[in-house]
Amino acid sequence: MSRPDTPFLVTLALVYLWGGLALDVVISILAWSHPGLWFSFFHDAAPQGLEVALLRRAAGQWTAFALAQALALIFFRRQPVWFAIMAGIRLSDVFTDLFYLLSAQPLTLHGWLVLAPLPLVNAAGVVLLLRCHALLGAETSK
Repeated sequence: MSRPDTPFLVTLALVYLWGGLALDVVISILAWSHPGLWFSFFHDAAPQGLEVALLRRAAGQWTAFALAQALALIFFRRQPVWFAIMAGIRLSDVFTDLFYLLSAQPLTLHGWLVLAPLPLVNAAGVVLLLRCHALLGAETSK
């Protein structure tokens, strides 16, 4: 029997995944196509040296996140393990977000408003996705 909070938590997880998919697509395109805009918006600075290459490397990571989220959105009902997969991916981003905040100074006001909440949002998403995996996994194993 399904728990009463399952539909709400799954809906919340789907909103989280769709939002993450949209964010990752946008920042991938921005980072790859317009690195100068990225550095101007978030740091009020121009990129120097290998900064553009490292930003484009991050764009590749965000593209992978977007692909995984799209797959999770397609397959989660038949294979709830996709929630756990996405939790692992988002857990890795908690640390990259924190390290970026610590090392990529100075940040503009836009940078702080957009980037500072991300480690907490990702950490909360990890908990939510693992909870959904546990709930849906228990239902499918019955």
